[in-house]
Amino acid sequence: MKEDLALAYSIPDYLLAVGFEDPRLRYKWDDWRASLDFAYDSSDIVARLAGVSMHAKLAVGIGIYEWIVWRFRIVSEDRVPLQIAEAAWCANINRKYMEYVELPRSEWLGIVRGPLWCGITWLVPMVFSGDNDPEECESGLAYLPRLAMHVVPKPELFEAWMNQVIERVIRFHSRPPDDPFEDLFSEHEEERRGPLVAREMLNPRVNYSPETDRRLISNFLRSSDYQGNPFLLSPEQILNSEFIGTPYVLD
Repeated sequence: MKEDLALAYSIPDYLLAVGFEDPRLRYKWDDWRASLDFAYDSSDIVARLAGVSMHAKLAVGIGIYEWIVWRFRIVSEDRVPLQIAEAAWCANINRKYMEYVELPRSEWLGIVRGPLWCGITWLVPMVFSGDNDPEECESGLAYLPRLAMHVVPKPELFEAWMNQVIERVIRFHSRPPDDPFEDLFSEHEEERRGPLVAREMLNPRVNYSPETDRRLISNFLRSSDYQGNPFLLSPEQILNSEFIGTPYVLD
């Protein structure tokens, strides 16, 4: 992994003890019927997250995706899945930071690249279209936990983390009232997504409080590697998209 990307975006400390250093892949995988081999029922997760804000739902979705991505770091040197994770966190601050991506299926096959492609393919539409197409958000929140439970080496640890995170977002990030007639021309989409959510919200080892979100998010934005990450737009590109404010600075 390139050193500057490693400094800008690194593994959360709560994932360090999961056992991802084990290179053995014990799960069944067939690229043409992958989800048919998943045994986990994620319907309860989708139902429990129905009442939280869009920013919180996307944060949880990205967090689940991180379990999948980091699970394969010992057997894959491809930086693309990590770069997409970094870009997705920036997009959950403002979608104008990230460039939409669709990866060619033919280049992402097999017991490692296949699950990574699936994770990316369900995460990106969720991040970009979750507001206007609730089914994309629900689909991501339904699919990603099933994929994670199928591929992570200690699924019971993922499930315990998932339950802790859901309890936390329900407590701190309930969905704000949404009257579509107040924003007929979609001029306040970001505000309708609820308050911004820091990545640290997902860390059970952190004594999380929403009051620290803006400071943590500001630090993350400033460290983002938009020069080395092809899925993050440059400040010049962002300003050309009628972005209000200073790119990669939380005003």
